[in-house]
Amino acid sequence: MTKEELRRLCQSRSLTPVSDIRAVGWERGCFIAVQYAGKNRVSVSLPTGKDDEKTYLKALNRELRERLGKAAGFSWANGVLTFFLNTKKLPDVYEQGVLAALDVLLGLGFTAPDACPLCGRSGCDCAVPRGAAYVPAHRACLEGSVQGAQAKAEKNAGSYLLGALGALLGAVVGILPSLFTIIALRRIYVLLFTLIPLASYAGYRLCKGKMNYAALALAIVFSVLGVYLLNFTVQLYYVAELFDLSVQDVLPLVPPFLGDPEVWAEITKSEDFLKCLVFVALGIFLAWGQISRTNRADVKDAQGVLASAVPYARPEAPDAAYDPAAGSAGDPTISQE
Repeated sequence: MTKEELRRLCQSRSLTPVSDIRAVGWERGCFIAVQYAGKNRVSVSLPTGKDDEKTYLKALNRELRERLGKAAGFSWANGVLTFFLNTKKLPDVYEQGVLAALDVLLGLGFTAPDACPLCGRSGCDCAVPRGAAYVPAHRACLEGSVQGAQAKAEKNAGSYLLGALGALLGAVVGILPSLFTIIALRRIYVLLFTLIPLASYAGYRLCKGKMNYAALALAIVFSVLGVYLLNFTVQLYYVAELFDLSVQDVLPLVPPFLGDPEVWAEITKSEDFLKCLVFVALGIFLAWGQISRTNRADVKDAQGVLASAVPYARPEAPDAAYDPAAGSAGDPTISQE
């Protein structure tokens, strides 16, 4: 099945297209998202309740295999159930696949959730994407979310001082795994250095730093300082080990070490330090989406969710041909070629 063929099929079922590969709408009392998932594959996604997976997982697996065999599979994660249908094995993928999969699910007693995730009340008038599915929501709640994010961005409450302290403490926490492996195992696992900027940024947020680009700048600065601190601590440890010094003997050495430019120069020129910085930069790159987040980004996210909302009005008349106990009318035979 091609994208165009799926689009025409969804149109014939009165589903609303939301992209060139996805359409949403009501079937069997469930608000589903039907999507082109690659050559010979179509997916059907719908939201589920919090405990539904525990309730229906085993029975659904058994019943789906019995009804559709190898023509269908499913995944269930984060409150979203997705059926994967093989269009090559299903001559009529909608009747034999989409509707049959829903029949199996509803025949087990499943009820589609209709509560808004923002206020927890029913009577939703729109649906918004969550993963591959669309969940019901109130447009008024979504608009309120946008207004709340805008108000927070304009106010931008927080403290640079507390944020900087949090970023420093976070960087210290981020270097601990590397410090342990270097001292205890005599090994440097450079991938652990990708944790430092993440921990520094997390510390900034936890200490209520202002969520603007200062968060990004301080996370980077304290990540680099964290690498210096790690190397400084390791050198001090080696000195203590070489001369068999106790903690009481080492502590007086800290101020002279910190004030000695040659110590910092040696750290900066070392090959290990440069490797560490490379992987700190990699950590910043991998976590850029989080580290660069500001309150303005939260506003854009809220606006994006509102813009993606689709109508959620239930059909006036239910599908008279549907009986959960009997399944779909006709129940055509599935091709297993």
